[in-house]
This record gives sequence, C-alpha cells and structure tokens, in this order.
Amino acid sequence: MTDRVQVVAVVVSLILLATVVELVRRRKLIEEYSIVWIICAVAMLALAIWRDLLDAAARRLGIFYPPSLLLMFVTGLVFVALLWFSVILSRQRRQIDRLMEESAVLAAEIRELREERGGASAPQEHVR
Repeated sequence: MTDRVQVVAVVVSLILLATVVELVRRRKLIEEYSIVWIICAVAMLALAIWRDLLDAAARRLGIFYPPSLLLMFVTGLVFVALLWFSVILSRQRRQIDRLMEESAVLAAEIRELREERGGASAPQEHVR
C-alpha cells in the first residue's frame, strides 16, 4: 500500500472514531449503537496501520492491490452495520405498532367509562 493511501486510510478511520465518540458525548447516538461503529473504525484503523497484516491477507486471497482489500473490508463492515440497524429499526417499529394499539384500546376504554358516568367530563384542575 502506498504511503499516501495508508495516511488517508488512517485519517478516515480516526475521523470516523472521533465522530462516533463526539455523537455519543452529545447524546445524539446511544452507546448500544455506537459499539458497531467503534468496532468498524478500530478494525479499519488496525488494517490501515498494520500494512503487513493487510498485505498478507491480500496475498492469501489472491488480491493484487492490498488497499482494495481494505475497501472490500470496509464495505462489508458497512453492510453488517446496516443490517444490524435494520434489525433494530424493525424491532422498534413492532414496539411502536404495539404501543399504538394499546393506546387506542385505552382511549376506547376511557370513552366507555365516561359514557357510563353519564357523559361527565374529566375532573377539572384547580387553578391557583
């Protein structure tokens, strides 16, 4: 790998790592989700720093240009992260649907109770 490519790979990895840490610090990203990105950034950084590891892996896989292995690795990590977040979003969507259904049932029960009491409205709050 040329020195310029290695420097760019290290800088990009460090920027990704710093961005994730800053997002967690500002509470824009929760720790549970940041772990996937931190692992990606550290793996990219390790492969960018240890050229011998990348060169040996490329040779074993029959890849002529080792930085292309780094790109392939990063692309794979991004796909894994996207799949992970799709699973999380799907789980949250199911939870939202369940909560909407429960809210609708509770609203219907409140309406029925109010109608049973003769149309009385909700208790008034005392104003000071």
